[in-house]
Amino acid sequence: MMAERLCPPPPRVRCVIRIAVSLATVAATLAVLEFAVRWMPAGPRYRAETAYFNTSKMPLNSLGFHDYEYSPEKGPRVFRIMVVGDSFSDGAGLDFNDSYPKRLERYLNTYGNDRKITYEVMNMSWPGRSTPEEVRLLREYALHYHSDLVILGYCINDAEDLDTLDEIYALKARHPELGFKKPSGWGRFVYDRSALARLVYRRVFNTINNRCYRKYYKGLYRDEYQGWKKTRAALMELGTLSRAHGIPVEVLIFPLFSFSMGEDYPFRHIHNMVHRACEEAGLPYIDLLQSYSKMNHIRLEYIPDKDPHPDEIAHRIAAEVLWRNLIRSGLLPGGLRSERGLAFPGKCPRFISD
Repeated sequence: MMAERLCPPPPRVRCVIRIAVSLATVAATLAVLEFAVRWMPAGPRYRAETAYFNTSKMPLNSLGFHDYEYSPEKGPRVFRIMVVGDSFSDGAGLDFNDSYPKRLERYLNTYGNDRKITYEVMNMSWPGRSTPEEVRLLREYALHYHSDLVILGYCINDAEDLDTLDEIYALKARHPELGFKKPSGWGRFVYDRSALARLVYRRVFNTINNRCYRKYYKGLYRDEYQGWKKTRAALMELGTLSRAHGIPVEVLIFPLFSFSMGEDYPFRHIHNMVHRACEEAGLPYIDLLQSYSKMNHIRLEYIPDKDPHPDEIAHRIAAEVLWRNLIRSGLLPGGLRSERGLAFPGKCPRFISD
């Protein structure tokens, strides 16, 4: 007797089976991904909160800066360097002796100083300053303190024009930097219990914030933006002052440490715009981007993933690069040499750019 032929299930049942299989596949995939996320290595994390000082607790000199007291008059064998900049040059979060100006001072007084010149590096930097404000400060104090050399620390947010806050607020409103918040309702329930959900939510948040962050900085360097116009004008004025009074100037350009320093660094074109502005003003510059390019940018942040100011390592590298350049530039008194020709090995051209 032949077996009775089985009848296929009706279309509605087949549809239910397909949906059930699809849901089971999705559930299994999510379970595997959840397991993988929970067990994947987190990677190196750097805890810096207890390893640094707070500059707000450091004493201020009579001019209101985190540095020693300096007399306007100087001795016959004193070479004085004045550093002006924003929080990157101030050394936000660090002991001021670990900031690149004070490290540079120690290097100059220690390595190969055959003529026993006393080098004084005055750090007159302050958080939130823009380039026009820094040039005004130099106009007031550079000659008063008989400066022999000026270093202008430049971070690419220095193009912000604090005199026209409406433009900055409008630009930030178009590209808002979001504050991280956990989801609410059922989203909060899933977020608190699923590593995969947390990973996806944070990635989406970071992607949106990253795009806004990039667009904001690009907006600061539009030709029509007043802050960038004022910055270029200030650099031109600084070049004129330098030549008129015979005081050499070096512009030290910092990258933003929130991003990878490799080929995917998103602001290279802005660095190139600053290069051209310096060249038009007749100002030599040192761009530190190349010096940081092979390092993990997380390792250079004051508090990783929280505060992107340069940490002690980033300041040390800046001081070493600046030290080598000053020796080779011919701007320092004769007789200064590096030990064995070069205390910090490696090529260092007059101009360092990307």
